[in-house]
Amino acid sequence: MKKLSELLAEYHKTDECLVGYNFNDVWDVQAICEAAERKNVPVMLMAYTKVVDALGLDVLHAIVACMKKRYSVPVYLHLDHCDDITLCLQAVDVGFDSVMFDGSHMPLEENIKLTKQVVDYAHAKGVVVEAEIGKIRGRGVDGDDYLAAVSDVVQLAEQTGVDMIAVGIGTAHGHYEGKPEINFDRLLEIHKAVDVPLVLHGGTGIPEQDIRRSLTMGISKINVGTAIHTAYMQNLGQQIQLDGLDAYPPFTIKKILPQVEKEVANYLEMVD
Repeated sequence: MKKLSELLAEYHKTDECLVGYNFNDVWDVQAICEAAERKNVPVMLMAYTKVVDALGLDVLHAIVACMKKRYSVPVYLHLDHCDDITLCLQAVDVGFDSVMFDGSHMPLEENIKLTKQVVDYAHAKGVVVEAEIGKIRGRGVDGDDYLAAVSDVVQLAEQTGVDMIAVGIGTAHGHYEGKPEINFDRLLEIHKAVDVPLVLHGGTGIPEQDIRRSLTMGISKINVGTAIHTAYMQNLGQQIQLDGLDAYPPFTIKKILPQVEKEVANYLEMVD
């Protein structure tokens, strides 16, 4: 399997994009991998910190390690949105392919300092690091002060040596209220200012034309979470009602996995 650092460098040059999907258990992991296998493209499985708290780094790594053996396409495991340095370093030690240290809520100097600590530790073990600058709206982040300042992105990139940077350009976590509005002017400014793969968070609900346009401006990874867990939970709830007393996890869940795979494939098509 190609190293994640090599894949990102390649995608950064060719305007291609890796899709990262947040997962919650072995079932949605399987659906994500099945869709990637059918499309014959690499995929990233992203563990949010709440899922880590529930299952543990070792269990999540074991699940994905099994999937890496089962499928022929490259599968990468990523720790998503973590502001705990200790947890980031533990994920590196367990064997995650990449970790995200999220210092976007901190003063720039502190964000740079702590990101650099994670980068130095992770790079020594061949692990990729993602940082964040600016704000991704949603999860308590409101108001108009969300755009990443170009000068801040430059400082973060130059002073940390981080592998990829998530930038605040107008996207939001969760379901959008109204039409998503990406600030492409700011994204283009950032792309011209730094030679680092950029990450688009809040991929759920962004129109295909906007996603494709962002790929020409340095976006080399897009994160999708809400679309996947919504497809999973809503379809599962309906299937449980249909099965009634005959509902049983392996059989009931397997019935709805094709619908989750369809949602996964939808975003793989957008970046093709």
